[in-house]
Amino acid sequence: MYGGAWFVFSSWASASFALPPHTQSDFNNVRAIVQLQGLDVPKPRVKGSGTLTLKVLEQTQVFTTVGMLGTLPGRYLIDTGASTTMLSAQVVEDLKLKGRAVPSDRLSSAVAGKGCSSMKATLHELPDLKLESTNISGANALRFETTTIPDGLSGVIGMDILNNFDLQFNPQALTLQLTSPSSLSTENFDTAIPLQRKLGVFLAKLTLDGQGPFTMLLDTGADSTFISQSVAQKLKLNAKQRQPMQILGFCGLEPAERSRLTSVKLGQQEQKGVEAIIILSSPILKLLGVDGILGQNFLSYYQQHWRFTPFSKNGVKADGSLLLSAPESTIK
Repeated sequence: MYGGAWFVFSSWASASFALPPHTQSDFNNVRAIVQLQGLDVPKPRVKGSGTLTLKVLEQTQVFTTVGMLGTLPGRYLIDTGASTTMLSAQVVEDLKLKGRAVPSDRLSSAVAGKGCSSMKATLHELPDLKLESTNISGANALRFETTTIPDGLSGVIGMDILNNFDLQFNPQALTLQLTSPSSLSTENFDTAIPLQRKLGVFLAKLTLDGQGPFTMLLDTGADSTFISQSVAQKLKLNAKQRQPMQILGFCGLEPAERSRLTSVKLGQQEQKGVEAIIILSSPILKLLGVDGILGQNFLSYYQQHWRFTPFSKNGVKADGSLLLSAPESTIK
């Protein structure tokens, strides 16, 4: 990847396991940001369009789809919060992929958890990936020795592939349309949510409990909504009503607290009583320069049309746009 390319990964499923009393653990959407410097990774080539059938990953609200990587069928997480695609070790072994180790001096990271003394990554050039009638060739994926992908998943499809299309999610119908990039029509300018690209992923401004705007990463691979401790303080969330918990991140456990927001409003769409996880140690949020992460406990209520073509709104340039509509509406 030219210059310094950034990769943002999610952790995925919700699964609890035994911890000391008065704590709770969720394997729950805590990410790592990894910077690779000086690696020349070409942009994937895409051909065709299609409608993917989605399936909810067990015990979560995130979506997966089937794909054919070379001769190997598999199931992949669809993740707008991941700036690149990632594979499981089993897929690498089954396809006998020969990757190149990423030199440690070209790898830096911000991770949740303190259990990784070092992070070792391998970059693999992929055979053709077929998603329904769409073909992606020349893509690359990373595999980390310290990463565990949930059972039954072959990997994560990230923004290095997804941003070559318009994405039209219909969570209620469990479909995702991949279509050729299009420009935002003038009739949708007023309702379009501007997106800003940063480190390969996309951010938007929204209000929480009537305050803001706050800048959040929009993440289809995140089960929950996450906010920083400073945001919780600004919102004056009652400390006595927060539930202590631990979340399992890329490199181990991190302390957190569970709370609830009165409202979350993105564009013209608003949800009441959204659960939020307060991240007490947030190097990843600081590195992205965001106030939090907006996940599927908000996004899945809406049909979504993601565009990654630049446009200007009120004189401000945006790197893309998002249209949200209620399930009975049609996104144009």
